[in-house]
Amino acid sequence: MPKRILILGGGTGGVVSALFLSEQVRGFGFDAEITLVNKDEWHYMPPLWMDVALEGIPLDETRAPIRNLEKYGVRVVVDEAVKIDPANRRVSLAGGDSLEYDYLIVALGSRNGWEAYPGLAEAGYHNYDPEGAVEFNKALREFPGGRVVILVPEMPYRCGTYPMEFATVLGYRLATRGINPDITLVVPMAPNGATPVEGLGPDIAKLWLKYFEKYNVKVIPHKGFERVDPGRNVVVTKNNEIPYDLLVKVPPLRLPKVLEDPEFVYPDDNRFTKSRAPDFRHPDYDDIFMIGEHAMEPTGLSTAGVFIHVAAHRASSEILYELGGSYPPEKVPPVACVAYSGDKGFLGVCEIEYDTSQGKYTWRKCYNALESGMIKLVKRAFYQGWLNRLRF
Repeated sequence: MPKRILILGGGTGGVVSALFLSEQVRGFGFDAEITLVNKDEWHYMPPLWMDVALEGIPLDETRAPIRNLEKYGVRVVVDEAVKIDPANRRVSLAGGDSLEYDYLIVALGSRNGWEAYPGLAEAGYHNYDPEGAVEFNKALREFPGGRVVILVPEMPYRCGTYPMEFATVLGYRLATRGINPDITLVVPMAPNGATPVEGLGPDIAKLWLKYFEKYNVKVIPHKGFERVDPGRNVVVTKNNEIPYDLLVKVPPLRLPKVLEDPEFVYPDDNRFTKSRAPDFRHPDYDDIFMIGEHAMEPTGLSTAGVFIHVAAHRASSEILYELGGSYPPEKVPPVACVAYSGDKGFLGVCEIEYDTSQGKYTWRKCYNALESGMIKLVKRAFYQGWLNRLRF
């Protein structure tokens, strides 16, 4: 009987796992079948939602049909997982069916927790889902100028470079429209006084500060976000009140409903799930791999696509090794990402190693490897090339 590999989630982690596993299973002739469950018909590339919001690119350029994974030998089920029963190796679906597995990869991302703070759901704009990005673009087209506040309620948040990246690109877009940028980043302050601007080290922080000066971006650290007052157009923190004319909000990370289960919730922080470094297995179930945004914090990694990508490879290679011992499981390599920076872009690299004493991954060094206007084109081309694998 073939081994049943079940993948929950059709985002980065799920699709990377499915493509890698299907290629290796075919190549080595393993007796295994791969099924992926996704709650809708599309595989999205969320970084492109920034381009929807700021440049108005069509949503069709940010997605591809998830069912096209079937051309690679992956069975696709469009439904939503509502219950995971790890003791019986079974997943129940909203449509009434259930699926059994020998290996389970959970890559369900995170939920936008707007309800976590008063006023956050009602006020402001964002580009953390397709509809939000389209709505944001409409508002931006009508924006006559004034103070833009980019609010980060809490740490960690999805994609560590996002607020800085967005602020600099927004400054550039406003300047091209003849609007003098007036942008304020309201961000959490760590106990040591650091903010997300310094999160990737001094080399990349230096780059951000250069563009902040160019596009009039100011940083106001907060010691705890409290609420948004939409009636007065004010962001309220424990140490400040910041008025805005246009509010851009970053969502608090919260678990998908199916993972709000004691079997999965990380006891040290209920915004995340249990996950064991270095192999991303569930601490209590060796047949379950937790690789989505929901699982990064316990392993020491960050909630960004590049880390989820390498987690997917490591978890998949663990399964392949157990199926046939073809080669040792992959180690997590240094990660590289391309990001926008104002009118240009940059290539950032972070070196990572597994710290056996802590049982977590640690970041040794992050640096800016290349800065160029071409990087913006490279970033867009990479994402479109990725989506083209699922387009006919």
